[in-house]
Formats: sequence, C-alpha cells, structure tokens
Amino acid sequence: MSFEAFLGDLRADTDTARVTPPPGAVDCDVRITAASGEAPPKDLPDCPPEHYRPVQDALGLARVVLIQPDALGFDNSTLLSALQVLSADPEGLVEDCARAFCIVRPGVDTAELRDLAAAGVTGMRVTMLRHRESCPWDEIDRHVRRVHDLTGWDVELAMDGSDLHEVAQMLRAWPCTIILPDFGGFRFSRSLTQPGFRSLRHLVDRGRTWVKFSAPYVIAKNGDPEDPEIHELTRALVDWAPERMVWGSAWPHLSWPAPNWLGGDEPVPDDLGLMQTVGAWIPDEEVRDRILRENSESLYGFRPWPVTK
Repeated sequence: MSFEAFLGDLRADTDTARVTPPPGAVDCDVRITAASGEAPPKDLPDCPPEHYRPVQDALGLARVVLIQPDALGFDNSTLLSALQVLSADPEGLVEDCARAFCIVRPGVDTAELRDLAAAGVTGMRVTMLRHRESCPWDEIDRHVRRVHDLTGWDVELAMDGSDLHEVAQMLRAWPCTIILPDFGGFRFSRSLTQPGFRSLRHLVDRGRTWVKFSAPYVIAKNGDPEDPEIHELTRALVDWAPERMVWGSAWPHLSWPAPNWLGGDEPVPDDLGLMQTVGAWIPDEEVRDRILRENSESLYGFRPWPVTK
C-alpha cells in the first residue's frame, strides 16, 4: 500500500477516550527549574521536584524522564538534584523511577561526562532549534559520536521536523538511539506529505528513532493542543509505528506562549486536560497503554512493571 493510500485509510473517529494510565506509566518529559529550597533563575517558574509530585499523582504516573531545560544550558546541577529527589517513588517501594538527559557543550571534558554518568544521567539532549542551538551544526556529528563512545548515551534531538530530510543521512549513521520530541518538531508545517515527514517515517522504520508526543501547543496553530492537524499527525504516527512512540507531559510547560510567570496573561495548560487529549489521539486503550508504559520501559531502560525493591 502506498503511503498516500495509508493516509486515506486513517480512522475518522475523534471521540475522546477517558485516559487512565496503566500502573507503572512513565512521564517522558519533565523539566525541573529549581533545586529543592533554591530560587529558580530569572524568567523561569519556581518548579522544584517537590512541585511535580502532586502532578505525577494526579495524572496517575509512576516514573519520570527528566530533561535539562534549554534555559539552564550546560549547568546540570539542578537536573542532578532533581534526579536524586525523584529516583524513588514517594513511598520508597520502588527505587528505579527516574532517568535524566543532560545538555553538554561540544568538547566537554571526559571527566565531566563520567561524573554525569556516575550521578545517574542516561542520555543527552541536543537542541538545534533556530536561535537556541546547543551545538553548531558543523560540530553535531562529532559531538554526538564522541559522547556516545564515552558514555553509550542515547540522544534527544530537538529540531524542526520539516528539516529532517536535510540531515537524515547523518542521523541514520549515528550509533545511538534518537528521540525526537514534540511530535517530531514540525513547527512550520504539519503536512504528512512533506519531505521532512517522509524522512521521519524512514528513520522510524530503521528501528533506532523514536517520537515523543509532548508539548502539542509548540507546533499547533495558535497554540491549541486540540488542533486537528496535531490529531492527524499523531494518528498517522501511531498507526504507522506504535512501537516507536512515547509520551511526556512537558511539565511545567516552559514552551507555553506568553506564560503568566513572565507577566503574560495565559495560564499554563491544564495537565489533566492534556492527558485526556491523549485519548483523542490514541483511542485504542491497548495501544495507549503500550505507549504510556511498555515503550518507555524499552526506550529508557526501566524494568518491566511491577518492580520490586
């Protein structure tokens, strides 16, 4: 079947399913902005790890993947502090409950990488969004390969998905697993027939590229998480390769436009409401449970649930 025919066969059902995550579900995208008892840097909300616990409980999630906020740059101290706090569940029954992806500069000292790995960091985020690059494009290939050689880390690559076809050959040659957040990052066009989306499918089909459903408002028209184009994009990806999809809340929504902590008039999205939107994207409960738990266990190296201490 051609991909165009496949698109024509996408289900038209848009009913929202009530989402109750399975036991052991993983939140694959959380950004902590302040260490416990410390003030956050300027222009960031006060979101220490303790503030995430009620959100985690309300959403019915058990494990978490911490992502270094782009605004904190190469200072991973807050990330490490949060990892220590969230590594065990609140009751102390399960100790292996958190993973962490840091940001490091090109040419980072080997000793620093080893210290980060020893502290529990398991991956690296590379931000290649326009005007926010954590690494120059002409250095990224060497940077990723060197860090992987020294640590074995996987890479979360934040970039505009519409440009994927321009770097796909390089990505295919990387030795690590690649995670593309924000639905693949299609910020300017969500067309399912564009070259970038075709390249995304080819990368996913090779088995080492994953897509993270997170922060739909980043790529949606007018920031609307229920944008029909987001729905179509998500359903296309889920129908194409459900085994390569994971989900993250993107708490505390640092990419939300005009947030009230910066003096804007837009309160951040309701986390429970965003979770229920997942029901519209993925109405099949079995597939949804796989994305919320089993896929994340496989990708991030969590032990299968239930886990005993």
